[in-house]
Parts: sequence; C-alpha cells; structure tokens
Amino acid sequence: MSALIKIARRLGALVSGSDREEGERLSELIKEGYDVYVGERAEKAAEADLVVYTAAIPAENAERRAAKQEMSRAVFLGRIAELFDKTVAVAGTHGKTTVSAMISACLAASKTEFSAHIGGIARNFGSNLFLSGREIFVTEACEYKDSFLTLAPDVAVVLNAEIDHGDYFKDVESVYTSFQRFVLRVKKGGVAVLGEKVKEHLALPLNEDIRICSYGDDFTFELSDTGGFYLKTKERPPMYFKTSAKGRHNVYNAAVAAYVALLLGIEEDAVRLGLAGFLGVKRRYEYMGNTAGGAPVVHDYAHHPSEIAAVMSVAREETAGRLITVFEPHTYSRTASLFEEFRRVLSESDVLVMLPTYSARETPADGVDAKTLFCSLHAKEMCYFTTYDDAKRWLDRNARSVDTVLILGAGSVERLALKFN
Repeated sequence: MSALIKIARRLGALVSGSDREEGERLSELIKEGYDVYVGERAEKAAEADLVVYTAAIPAENAERRAAKQEMSRAVFLGRIAELFDKTVAVAGTHGKTTVSAMISACLAASKTEFSAHIGGIARNFGSNLFLSGREIFVTEACEYKDSFLTLAPDVAVVLNAEIDHGDYFKDVESVYTSFQRFVLRVKKGGVAVLGEKVKEHLALPLNEDIRICSYGDDFTFELSDTGGFYLKTKERPPMYFKTSAKGRHNVYNAAVAAYVALLLGIEEDAVRLGLAGFLGVKRRYEYMGNTAGGAPVVHDYAHHPSEIAAVMSVAREETAGRLITVFEPHTYSRTASLFEEFRRVLSESDVLVMLPTYSARETPADGVDAKTLFCSLHAKEMCYFTTYDDAKRWLDRNARSVDTVLILGAGSVERLALKFN
C-alpha cells in the first residue's frame, strides 16, 4: 500500500492514508510529506473520492463506512497495471518479493524504462517502488482471496504452489485452481512461466494464445563450482550467472528471474550484471547485529514451514554451534492449517524461542495460537516469552559467538531484530 500511495500521487492524485499502528513504512511516508496517520478518521475518508482498502480491513472499519466509493487494493493494483505497456506479474506461495526485485535489478541494468511494485524494500532501489517509465510494470501477484485475478499480465510467473492462507483456501486443490485461473488471465500473445513442480498441478487447457514455459521442460539451472549457476534453456547455450543471495532457493529464484528477463528481451550481459549487483531485500536473511555473547542475529520474513526450512538450511551451513530459532507465528489460521508442518520444521532447531501469535486480521477463535503450537514441539531446548524485551534478555545471556540466532516471522517481530542493530 505504501508503494501504491506513491504511484497514485505520481499520477496526480491528492492522497492520504491510515494504518493500524506505527511502522517503518508509515514513518517513511510522513518524512516524505504524505498525509498519513495511525487509526481511523471517518472525516478524512468522507472527503475522498475513493477509499482503497486491503484485505486486512473489515467492512465495519470507520473509514470504509464513510467512503463515497471504495475499491479493494487488488482492483486498484489492476487499474494501475493497465496504465503500462506491458505487465510482468510474479506469483507463488514463496519468493515473490525476491524474484520481483531480481527482475527489476536486471531491467535497471539494461536501462529499460520500467516501474516496479515490490512487496518489500529492495536494497538496489532503497524502496518498495521504482518509477522510471511505462514500458514495463513489474508487480507481485498475491493469491490471497484471489487478489491476482484483477491482473491481466503479459508475462505471468508462478514460482511454486503450496497451501497457505488457511482462512481462505480450504485445501491445496483450491490453491491449484486459483493459480490456474491466474495463468489463464495472461493476455493473448503473452507468456506464463511455471516454476518447479507447478505445471503438474495445473490443469491448463490447450491455448494457442498463451505460451507456456515450465521449469524442467523449457529451462533449468545447474550449480557451478565457482559459486554461480548455469541457466539452461532450449533456445541458447548454457549461460553463467552469479548472485550473492544465499541458499538453493535463492539460486532457483535467480534462475527464474534471469529466464523472465531474457524473455523480455533483456541482453544476457545486462541480466548478468543485474543479478551480480543484486543487493537483496530487507527482512530476507538480513544480518542485524550480535547478541551480548557475540552470536550473529539474522532476521527473515519466513512465516511458512517451507520458507522456515529453507532459511534454517542456510543458517545451519554457517553455524558452528547451536541454531537458535526465534519464531513469531503469523495468524492463527495459518498455524492451524499447517500445524504438523510447523511442528516438524521447528523441532529441528537446537534451541527454539517462541513468541505470541501476530494476529493481523484475526482472533484466536480463527485457529491455533502460538502457545498451543509451542507445547506440541520437541526441540532440544525451548523457551516461550510474551515480550520482545524478555526474549532479547534471554538471547543476550545465552547465545554464544559460535551460535546463530534466526528471528523469523512476517509480523512485528522485526522490532526484536532491530534491538540488536
């Protein structure tokens, strides 16, 4: 939303906005002179021609009730995308932000006039938004509540497809159906890029109007001995690329980003330069500082079991001592729908520190809380804290220089990570 308010102002609108609590994005907007605030001000909404709301804002919200006209964030994003010559929409349960940022880095290296709407702060741009032209628009495409079905992309990317958002998708088959519908939104003459193990789950009809390119059939990658990877495609000899992003999952992300950039007509050397110069995204395996005992503290947005497993795998390779995982569950419904998966991956920690659930839009009645999950786990050592200050004190006393502290979650747990900065 902080990116969309900037786009709206750039397009000439008079904008204002609200959030439920203080945060980095809100503070950034205030510093830039935007009329934004914490809480609900019905009088502000009543003055507006249009109120745009996210899926987290209930219908009874005072600003929504005061609106002359309202529009969901998803529909608003779709309208924005229509203003560009070509749209690249990146979807998938995991990796959307990183791949969107990687594609954008490649476009920037090519001097293409493009704009990007990214779900996190891309360090290459120092923002979640980059505006330099209307030739190409890169955006994340979120499956929650089928939000991405407002987009009609020229290039659609589906990185992976797993069940998430248990408050909306009743099972994994409904997730596959949603992604299938997204792919079929591609414009005539457009391309759908399907990631690893995606094609087998989507019952896509034969459609001569859409080109389907899938991982394994049309492109793949192979790790090299020099720390990079070779992108292998049907059309070209193997191409060597390198990225500083850690872990196999990020090499995969880079391979997809490179393939998409090449499909867009970006020169190979520009793609190589863009990936080599990719600086990452905030809250994605981000080093924050050290505990009082010298343990490095790494923060990551991971809040799904598959994401947690990938991050823990990277940290395990870098850790001589104990892997201390600090986890703040994100929503009660996600914890309930993925309960066994959370149990399995979190129990792999040497030490587990659990924090209360970040509720977002939910109440405890919507699923399972953090304490219930905590009591079901079997890590070697476990602690439960109700405040970030208590967790920090324990970590400072117990985490040694040979250990690694992973602070994971998509809620406000970044506040704990920043205490080590």
